[in-house]
Amino acid sequence: MANDIIDVQQLSFAYDHQTVLKALTTSFPAGSVALLTGPSGCGKSTLLRLIAGLLPKYGGHLTNGRINFPAGKPTIGMLFQDPLMQFALDTPRHELEFVLENERVPHEQIAARVTAALHFCKITDLADRQLTTLSGGQQQRVALAVTIARQAKVLLLDEPFASIDEENRHFLIGQLQQLVVNQGITILIADHDCHGYQKLHPLVYQFQEGTVSRQAAATSAQLLAAADERAKQPLRAARPAASVPTAFQLTAVRIERGERQLLSLPQLALFRDKITLVTGANGSGKSTFFQVLAKLIPYQGQINFAGQDIQQIKNRRYRADLGLIFQHADDQFINVTVAEELALSKRNGRHPYFQTSLPAALELLGLTGLDERVVYSLSGGQRKKLQLLLMLMMGQPVLLLDEPFAGLDRQSLQNVYQLIKTAQAAKPQTMLIISHQLAAIDQLIDFHLHLSGHQLRYEEDYHES
Repeated sequence: MANDIIDVQQLSFAYDHQTVLKALTTSFPAGSVALLTGPSGCGKSTLLRLIAGLLPKYGGHLTNGRINFPAGKPTIGMLFQDPLMQFALDTPRHELEFVLENERVPHEQIAARVTAALHFCKITDLADRQLTTLSGGQQQRVALAVTIARQAKVLLLDEPFASIDEENRHFLIGQLQQLVVNQGITILIADHDCHGYQKLHPLVYQFQEGTVSRQAAATSAQLLAAADERAKQPLRAARPAASVPTAFQLTAVRIERGERQLLSLPQLALFRDKITLVTGANGSGKSTFFQVLAKLIPYQGQINFAGQDIQQIKNRRYRADLGLIFQHADDQFINVTVAEELALSKRNGRHPYFQTSLPAALELLGLTGLDERVVYSLSGGQRKKLQLLLMLMMGQPVLLLDEPFAGLDRQSLQNVYQLIKTAQAAKPQTMLIISHQLAAIDQLIDFHLHLSGHQLRYEEDYHES
């Protein structure tokens, strides 16, 4: 069409001889919002990277077809699933200045552009913080600010709100709406979670097994309305009874980051062989709480594990009992291929279920046949599922899971829940899960801890507003 800014014709693309896109043909109108949705590994992120020019330059093989820009190639900004991939410097302010200098923005304009981008993403107060000290959701907002600061005509956003709390999700979607209405920006968003997007009036593109179809307006409206309705469902969990055995007992624990107090916990029990969800706003201290439990950062007070002060337990023994699933899947991988990673966890793992049923687990997670794939060529959802599987195989008595469900489609979520429950029945573990992805999670968890006002409290009926 005459107003298309991107035109894709018969595009086929493969990683390691495995086809991801199959003769894909579609187009994206200028000044519109396109919402790309579909199961993990269906090619959404691959298409965004091809449009950005990152592929096949940095991996894979274009076997057929082309991408055209009818009005000439526009400036393009891309936000990755893992925001840390985009950062080169130490603070948000320095990162923004660095990017604008590389874009050859006149020096006298840089300060104003930086200020505007920080304000746009509501991160002015984070401007001079170390990026490595920010939460995953805060890092995503910084990465979005960097993308916005470039003033690109096309924005490619890959799971932009996967680790962002509900308040900031709605705020940022409103900000994107302003870009489209006021500046005519074209935005392509790949996301499994479609709630909150109705105000953008997006064109919905459904991906399935390497192909794509643009949905009719009525079908799109129905999909978005259903996503909004699911997001409104309250989360319900039981309140722990006094008789439930404890794994951890925290007494007078205080956690600080620099001069900022994050947590103050006079008394808190974490329960043995139960699954406990941990929620709270971005930057409130959830991941820091996990780092404290894992003995990775200092704290004040006392934490007992199985009746013993964790400071008195030798680190090697403690690591054998406690595993931590990192927020960023790539930080977990040691080897190159899927087969090598599986072999390592199978050799060192202690979980009885996976010693006999690993093929069934791979089939359930949609990871069968990917043995020779380089782990970093997998989709974001595939990497999250592999990361989770590898750590479940280890079978440690305690497992801390930091945003393990980010980037997973609805069916993948159900399959992951099923695998965790099956593994839990075979060998119970104490699990704590940080997640902003709350869809149907009450079918998985036993208890729910919410972090607010520096306190962790058990909740029974909760809705993230």
